This record gives sequence, structure tokens and C-alpha cells, in this order.
Amino acid sequence: MNRVVVLLLTLAFVAPSSAAAFCGFYVAPGDAKLVNKATRVALMRHGTTTVMSLQPDYEGPAEGFALVIPVPQVLKKDDVKTLDHSLFNTLDEFTSPRMSEYWEQDPCHPTRFYNFDDMLIDGEIQKKSQTAPQKPATPFVKIEAKFEVAEYDIVVLSSNDGASLETWLTDRKYKIPKGAAPYLAPYINSGMYFFVAKVDPKRAKFEGKRAILSPLRFHYTSQDFTLPIRLGMINAEGEQDIVVFVLGEERFVPANYPHAPIPTNIVVKDKVRKNFAGFYEGLFAKTRKENEGAIITEYVWELATIQSKTEIVQGNTCDPCTTSVSYFAPEWLVSLGLDVFGVVLSAESKVAQPLTAGTPKKLVVTRLHGRFKPDLKSPDIVFQKASPLFGGMGMPDAKGGLEPTVHRDAVNMFQARYILLNKWKGKTLCKAPSYGHWGLPPNPKAPVQGNGGSFGKKTEAFAPEDYVKGAINYSPPKKRFPVRPE
Repeated sequence: MNRVVVLLLTLAFVAPSSAAAFCGFYVAPGDAKLVNKATRVALMRHGTTTVMSLQPDYEGPAEGFALVIPVPQVLKKDDVKTLDHSLFNTLDEFTSPRMSEYWEQDPCHPTRFYNFDDMLIDGEIQKKSQTAPQKPATPFVKIEAKFEVAEYDIVVLSSNDGASLETWLTDRKYKIPKGAAPYLAPYINSGMYFFVAKVDPKRAKFEGKRAILSPLRFHYTSQDFTLPIRLGMINAEGEQDIVVFVLGEERFVPANYPHAPIPTNIVVKDKVRKNFAGFYEGLFAKTRKENEGAIITEYVWELATIQSKTEIVQGNTCDPCTTSVSYFAPEWLVSLGLDVFGVVLSAESKVAQPLTAGTPKKLVVTRLHGRFKPDLKSPDIVFQKASPLFGGMGMPDAKGGLEPTVHRDAVNMFQARYILLNKWKGKTLCKAPSYGHWGLPPNPKAPVQGNGGSFGKKTEAFAPEDYVKGAINYSPPKKRFPVRPE
């Protein structure tokens, strides 16, 4: 198989509706309605291998619930496992947009802070060619594998005809979303298989009548790294948000869609405190409008360095941190996929065996956020590696200005950060006061988190210009980054 199908995180920091797109679709028996509300996904990519971890959420009955996902190869039981829910909560909170507050220091005893130098790299964006679809042969549906994992009954199907696959599910009393065949066709023509994870209510956990499904993780190999969005639109109700976390040695961007970093390091007015979600939704929407409906980079950060034959070392500590978690623990990274690449931890969180030549040397997380209409016109997203991105960092200068977003040669440190500045209001007793030096108060408050847990809740968008001091630059850095082939 030569195409990789990647699931997508479906609800963003602030989602526009109660339903969201997904790269697979939900099916249910009879006339039961299933809406894909919020599915969180982490993708660890190294070489031609992808480790996918996803947490499904939905509205509907657990009885007969199933998830249909296209995959590039037949998965075996050893390729599939379940994870702890806390991994996704931590990942989302760690990468959420945030506010940071600084206070002007005593002009008689200022403290100076270091700011990074700007380093830009030239380059051009290149697009990957798409494989031409193959003509279907005699219609068939075949069960390639069948096994159980936790509360899931799993089958892997092969087929060469969308209508036949619909019939297979319909004959087993599943109601297929209307018009599914055209959505299935591109994946069938590309030689994909279909991973069907059905929930057994007798093995599932419940909160009231709502089933709490365990996160699923599986891995596969494929030359291309793509994200199918058309199939997930079958369950969509209106325009849908897509957020995907990619973990790899470098950051990732779309190769076949416009893309831009979210404007960051913006000084905001105090009223943002009460309307941060609405301010950010407005900023996100206008950034997409100013950049041709772009997929937006919201976060890029080096989570860890993996030192051969020694240990996993924490990467750059969050700055500021939105939770009590300041870095990703080694065991979390192993759970998200490092074990697939030969990393095994001892009780002391040290590598228990020498790392193989194919092990990543570091892990960078990229958070990408897009918005799509439920139709067949949007092509699947193709990922490509990109040079490091730096932004949302640094202390304000003497005039309250902040460093711009730039493409750098070595540093992946980019975050959606919005700044509240508090001018010095104390007495000035010295003869030569020096103003414009910023820092933290004696007892700093925790930064305002980006409300990243409000999955599926509609958020009103406010005009971002009403909440900032000065102009907003919606254009990405003028110097483009070089593309590194996958």
C-alpha cells in the first residue's frame, strides 16, 4: 500500500458546532442517530511508520456502535491497544492557546531578560503528487482479520466497491449514513482496508447512559503521510473543525493546502480576561479568511530528546505553562508510540534497552487546526516536514513590543500567546529611573488557559481588533521555509 490514512482530531480549542468531522465514520443499528462530536487523535510519525492514538466521543447509543476507519494495511491484534484518557487531556492542555501576564519592574531596580535573535530561512513550498485511482474489479467484501481489544470487537475488511461495503454493514443491521459510497470510493480505489471497531456494551464503562470509550492506538507503515477528511464528513453537521497533533523529529505542515501560523505575541486589552474564547475564535476565523481558508499552526514544541543508550530527556519546558504539567513524562511518550520504535522504559523511566537505528532522536509536537465544509470537494490533507518555527516567545521590550514569528534553523518553539501588560504604578524614589523592563510579580498567577476542554460547544466569535492594542499581522512570515521530503 502506498498511501497512509491518518485520523484527525475533530474538535478544536473552540469548536463551531455540536458535531465534528472525523476521518472515519460512525454507524449504528436501525434508525439510531450517531453524531461525531469530538475525537481526539495523536499521530507519532517516524520514517514510514505512523502510530495513531485516538479517543472517540459521540452522541448516540452504545448498543451496536461502531467506528469505520480506512487504514493502509491489515492490522493484527498486536498492532492495536487501548490507552489512558489522561494522555489526551494532557496533550490538549499543553498545546492550548494561552494568555501571559507581565508587570513592569521597579524602574529603580529593573531586571533584564534575554530575547532570542531572529534567524530566517528561505525556501519554497512543494506539493506531493497524488496517486491516480485504480479501477475497481468485481465487487467483494472480505474479512481480513478479526479480534477483540478491551471493549472493542474489531474486524479489518477489504473491498473494492463502496456499495458492496455499504451492503455488508447494512446486512448486519447497521444504518449507513446516506450517500456513503462516494466517500468510500477514493479509499477503496487506493487499495485501503477498513478497520471496524465495534463496541460491546457488556465490556464498556458508562457514566449514566453514556459509554466512556477507551482511547484506541494502532500503527502501520506507508510511504505517504495523509489525513482523510472526506470520509469523516458523512457524520458532519455543518462546517467542522479539525485539529490534529503530529509528533515527529520535525514539525509538519500541509503540502496541498494553504497554511499559516496563528498571529501570536499580541498585546491584548484587559477585557480579554472575560472573553478569551470568543476573542480567539474571532482571531482564528479571520486568520483563515486572510490566508485563503488556511490550515492554522497553533503550536510547535520540542517535547523530548532521546539520547541513545541512556534516557529520554525532557525538551523545552512550556513557557508559560497552562497546567501543573511542565513537560511530557517519558512514559507518556512511550504510550503514544515510542515503544513501536524500540524504546522500553524501566521503573526509573530510563531506556531499558539500547535504542535501535530507527528510533527518533527527538520528538516535536505540531498542533494544526483547520475548518472544512461537509462535501467531497476538499482533498485529503497531505503532510510534509518543514523547518522549525519560532514565535509567541520573549519578553516585551521597553515600549511593550514583542518578537515576531520567524522561521529558524534549529528551534521549534511556537505557541499562541496573548499578552496582558501592567504598567508600573508604584513610587519612583531614585534619580534616574529606567522604565520598560518587564517581568513577573512576586507571586505570579497561572496563565489563562485556552479553554481547550470545551469540545463541541459553540463559541461566539468576537472581532479580535476590539480586544488588542495595535494592529494584528495576519500574514505569515515573508520568508518561506524549505520543504524536506518525507
